[in-house]
Amino acid sequence: MPHPPAGYTIAGEDDDSIKWLRKNTFLDLSNLPPHEVETLIETRPRAAFISLVRNEEVEDMVSSILQIEARFNDRETHRYDWVFFNNEDFTDEFKAAVSNATGSQCYFERIPEEHWSIPPWIDVTRFDVGRQFMGGIGVGKAWLQSYHHMCRWNAGIFASEKRLANYDWFWRVEPAVQFYCDINYDVFRFMQDNNMAYGFNMAILDDARSFPSLWERTKAFIDGNEELIDKDADFNWLLHTAEDHDETIRPNTGGEEAVSDGEYNNCQFYSNFEIGSLEFFRSKEHRAYFDHLDRSGGFYYERFGDAPVHTLSVSMFLPKSRIWYFRDIGYAHGLCEQCPPHERQLKFESQLNSPLPREVEQEEEVNGLNEGGIRTLIGGPFESFGSRHRRWNMMAQDVERQKGIPSLACGCTVSAIDSNNAKLVPYESKQRKPSDPCIRKFLGGRWLVRKNKMSDFISVTENIAGSDSLEYILDGRDGNPFQ
Repeated sequence: MPHPPAGYTIAGEDDDSIKWLRKNTFLDLSNLPPHEVETLIETRPRAAFISLVRNEEVEDMVSSILQIEARFNDRETHRYDWVFFNNEDFTDEFKAAVSNATGSQCYFERIPEEHWSIPPWIDVTRFDVGRQFMGGIGVGKAWLQSYHHMCRWNAGIFASEKRLANYDWFWRVEPAVQFYCDINYDVFRFMQDNNMAYGFNMAILDDARSFPSLWERTKAFIDGNEELIDKDADFNWLLHTAEDHDETIRPNTGGEEAVSDGEYNNCQFYSNFEIGSLEFFRSKEHRAYFDHLDRSGGFYYERFGDAPVHTLSVSMFLPKSRIWYFRDIGYAHGLCEQCPPHERQLKFESQLNSPLPREVEQEEEVNGLNEGGIRTLIGGPFESFGSRHRRWNMMAQDVERQKGIPSLACGCTVSAIDSNNAKLVPYESKQRKPSDPCIRKFLGGRWLVRKNKMSDFISVTENIAGSDSLEYILDGRDGNPFQ
């Protein structure tokens, strides 16, 4: 029996997570009594932003911080700490620049050498030969030793760093990323109150050449540790089916033969953006899985990435209901970006050569407050790194708490939910690809219904068979995803 899809696709009027969002989303805090604001501050979840960053990335890191602060963290009920990690000591210049970009507490941590070095069980010669080969065939950054250290650290070690012992939740923030939309609720409190353990906002294909043995290692782990797998785990969306076309020419027959169904389809949560439970990543289940992969040498002999490892881990050890799709958080990193449906557009202006918002224009009236519409300024908060961000001015005076989620404001063009599906896979790649984009396979239900196969849609979680069309009845561009 297929499990119901997670996230807003199963949310209805009575869904607790949607009720929570409607109750706890505010354009500002002016409608809350002071004692409620104080309660929110006092009961703030133990959470932090974490960034793995080099000293030379200071400008890109400051850009990311400024956006998070303006979009989310400068609200007095948020103001979560920042924890920066580096395998070298941070310079005074780096510390000053990032500290001046936020009013929150900043911590600067040097990763212990044993967490950022080749483990003693790794054959260094084999590693060197392998990374040169992978680099030669175009596997991204596989030739860089530091990249292998980074993948290993992010995959499992990060949660055990001493500084993070004081926190229950993390939000991973990379240098040089874009946050397009206002975030008018506390994402950490949302995760905590709704018993979520992992949040993402993109699910896409990865280059299969990076981790050829990952699924075999994972199956061996499952076979030897069945008691650790959650009874409601659903990783069917991560497995190939008979519909998935395979263009690989088999050397034994010369024909195009599909490998057996049930193999890993290389879908992954794009972990450059993730919000998660540190308790989960410290759990015996995740630690056992990570240690199993680590001892196999896959982080060095191949290029096991933290994204597929996290994806497989949360899919094995969590029920799907504890994984949340943050479609409403507009985000971009490198080639990959996602912009949710929104009703108001944020206007961007260039200042200090930084892609940061200076002015917000509300293109339509809110509850008819102003005859000519409402215009709101973020009052020039980016004069220098040393400036504290001013709070958002009032965007609407009489938005009532119980009237539903306020309209989303973003500075981007709405994208389809599956627009990033194959951006990390080389165009010429012949790797076997799932017949439906990764995010659709995760969401299931109506997201798998193709326009010309409506009659084949029997249940809310079944896949659609026998269609070559790539047109779906839903593309994710229309409407509020929380309705």
